Amino acid sequence: MFEFLNKNYRHIRARHNISYTQSDTQGNIPLTSVIIPCTGSDYIEEALLSAEFASRFASGIEEIVIVSDQPEQAFGKLPKNTRVTTLDIPFREESYRYKQIYRSRLIKIQAPLQAKGEGILMIDSDLNLLKSPTINMHEGHLYSSFRKGKMIAKLEGADEHAIPAYYKPSIRPYLEDHVNGAYLAATRKTWKRICPLWLTLFQDTWELMNDNQPPTDQLPLSVLLDMLDLRTINLGEWANWPVSKKIGGHAAPIPSEVIGAHGGFPLSEWQKYLQDPTQPLTFKGQDYTRKVRYLTDAEKIQQ
Repeated sequence: MFEFLNKNYRHIRARHNISYTQSDTQGNIPLTSVIIPCTGSDYIEEALLSAEFASRFASGIEEIVIVSDQPEQAFGKLPKNTRVTTLDIPFREESYRYKQIYRSRLIKIQAPLQAKGEGILMIDSDLNLLKSPTINMHEGHLYSSFRKGKMIAKLEGADEHAIPAYYKPSIRPYLEDHVNGAYLAATRKTWKRICPLWLTLFQDTWELMNDNQPPTDQLPLSVLLDMLDLRTINLGEWANWPVSKKIGGHAAPIPSEVIGAHGGFPLSEWQKYLQDPTQPLTFKGQDYTRKVRYLTDAEKIQQ
């Protein structure tokens, strides 16, 4: 209620969710690398499709890197300017219900460090670039899109001793809008600051918390932004456009303004887009992604 009296709150709020249209958000480091994390053999197809879109439509990109736990040969023929980096990532204990999701987050958190370029965009494997993103970056800035929802809600109902102490005095996890982890861009130097702390906070949070929900990387990301005092820049709604939410369940064309199209199943509809970007496409509704992508390991086996 009296947050405006809190000097730290005012400081962070002034550095959070700033429009990229402001001239002081735009630096001199252009986008050079697109990173696509991919965990498990069942996500190879969509990672290759994401790389194909980046290769075709993101002109000027010097490299596309699929970062995976799968060997390079599992991906077959790669799109132009694409390479695969394989990481050796441990599993959680056998009793943990979300071992693959946990493992996928570990790969994602370390993925940006596999780039060779200086301007690095990391996208989820179910996000397709339909245009070349124009992001000129400053050091110490994180460029993304934003969603509504308090990240701190992930800790509701948890035992007090299971909530890491660093969340209580934090600011960003309690805000109504948060950085969307499916589309994140920063300079190499900024990623080198983010990734080690992100990994530590992720592991600490989800070692303490029980496994009654999928482990999210966005909760620890929100608190590290406070810790590192990073400036978070909003690239706008077209950067990370939620396909299933916007047009899922009925036939419609993808708006021409879309830069990054997030989600959209089945993948066969995207093959139609590659043939003709203007034709109407029919994707599943927005409840589909959570049903198929946030399953426990046991539920996944039953599918």
